[in-house]
Amino acid sequence: MNNTTITLSLLCSLLLGGCAIGPDYERPQNSAPTSFRYSDGNTSTTIDKAWWNHFDDNYLNKSIEEALAHNFDLISASASVDAMLGKFDTAKSYLYPQINANGSLTRQGVNGTDTYQLKDGVTSTYAANLSLATYEIDLFGKVRRANEAVRAQLLATEFSHQTLKISISANVAASYIKISSLNSQIALARENIKASEDIYNFNKLKYQYGTIAQTTLLQSSAEVQNAKAIASQLEASKIAEEANFNLLLGRNPTNVTTTELDKITLPTLPSALPSQILQNRPDIALAEQNLISANAKIGIARAEYYPSIQLTGMGGIQSLDLSNFTSNPTTIWKILPSITLPIFTAGRVEGDIKTAEAEHTQMLAAYQKAIVNAFNDADNAIAQNSKSNDQLRYQKERSEAIKIAFDQAKLRYNVGTISYNDLLIVQQQWLSAQQSYLQARQNNLISTVNLYKAFGGGWDNTQNVPNPNILPAGR
Repeated sequence: MNNTTITLSLLCSLLLGGCAIGPDYERPQNSAPTSFRYSDGNTSTTIDKAWWNHFDDNYLNKSIEEALAHNFDLISASASVDAMLGKFDTAKSYLYPQINANGSLTRQGVNGTDTYQLKDGVTSTYAANLSLATYEIDLFGKVRRANEAVRAQLLATEFSHQTLKISISANVAASYIKISSLNSQIALARENIKASEDIYNFNKLKYQYGTIAQTTLLQSSAEVQNAKAIASQLEASKIAEEANFNLLLGRNPTNVTTTELDKITLPTLPSALPSQILQNRPDIALAEQNLISANAKIGIARAEYYPSIQLTGMGGIQSLDLSNFTSNPTTIWKILPSITLPIFTAGRVEGDIKTAEAEHTQMLAAYQKAIVNAFNDADNAIAQNSKSNDQLRYQKERSEAIKIAFDQAKLRYNVGTISYNDLLIVQQQWLSAQQSYLQARQNNLISTVNLYKAFGGGWDNTQNVPNPNILPAGR
């Protein structure tokens, strides 16, 4: 047994001291801008990860929390992370010997007159051993590179899950705001119906007294029907958006309760630095982990040029008598090292290396594209949010002015100082201005949601990247 111990110690030393074939990963250099074009200079190092709380809307908060718990895509993505964690545990297991315990009882009977050199009767053999399954000694780092690749794939899956969470929460917020906006537009449409009906009823009296032509009465009647058609169209749009919203939350069709559009708080979100975008957007981290995995696969492919050393062994005890099995057994052991050296592979190894290097180039381009996309996405989100603030202010001033003009026009029409066509023009301007204001309010809120999304959903100084360790069954 001393020889066995020495042999195993030597093999372990070789394992620990072996080098890993292939390039070690180094993060590529990136030319990041120093600031964004439309940043106001008011940067922040902390953004609440539950960013939706800043809208001060309990209905919105509950909706996003429900979606994060029950959205089917998120459930599937979470299962993908667990499945990848299982693959990671499997990959790590190959770094360690696999030892199995075996026990057996063999009973053999011999009967007959010609039993030369055989013991007549029944013989029992008791045996127990520990066996070492075929174990590859990782002298050249092939197994370690495989473990590195799977670990990166696990992290990529986790970052994909994080990216989806940000996208789902942003989509829920945007859908919620659209439903709230549609509720306000429907209320406006009903107000327009009421105004059109009042004008029609007044025209009906005028027509009865002969002060207006039938054409004017028919025009006002048609305007009532047009107002009702607009309301019906908006209600249909709301039903469609509610279906999308309920699916995001993973629930069956139901009415959606929202806060009034004008009562949803519009948060003031500070700008972020480009370096913060790099550190906190999970889609960039996802692309980098794919690059790390591709880099490790080059080492796996190159390791095929080198010998593969495998070890199989067994140690145990055996006895023909159960009473001697523990007190005086026979000791048995064996060790079976083997080595495989590639001599001629007809270009297989070269092809695998070429494929791995090409995939690495693809992942490098994808990583660089993810970074540039993040910078452009954030810069665009900052600009859109700034411009939507301006648009909201202009549309609010316009709608307030036209509302006063419409009220005055109705009074002037009632006393006969303007024609119905003049009143209708002002009414249409009022309706258009009000709709434009609601749309601007909706766009302003959604642009803020998109800004949070572009910044990576929020972060703080204690945020940690998931980092599975190198021990079996450990995350």
